[in-house]
Amino acid sequence: MFVAEIFFIGIHALIAWILIELFVNLAHRLSRKSYLFWHYLVVVTSFSALFSFYFFVFHKTLPLFSVVLVAMLFVWSFEIIVFCFLYSGERWFLNWVDWIFPMFLAASAIYSVGFFF
Repeated sequence: MFVAEIFFIGIHALIAWILIELFVNLAHRLSRKSYLFWHYLVVVTSFSALFSFYFFVFHKTLPLFSVVLVAMLFVWSFEIIVFCFLYSGERWFLNWVDWIFPMFLAASAIYSVGFFF
């Protein structure tokens, strides 16, 4: 049972991560302030929406903190795989504003949605 729930957490995290990456790839021409605003909004919206669905349909046994931890480990794993093995460009955006704070927003969105379910 735990394996299936972890798998579903990973799928939801992957879909949210893909949505964010689509935005990042399409919005790179925006001004810096506009880009950051929309990036943060897309992060919160995608994780909130997908994990609302997860908590409504699939959540069964794992504690809320464990769901957040597993989801963020999946996201971190996707990032490591992409940036270590698939991405060959500059990595200037791996900083507090563009990477760490959005990860915090994603974790907070998951926790907030799960707290209210």
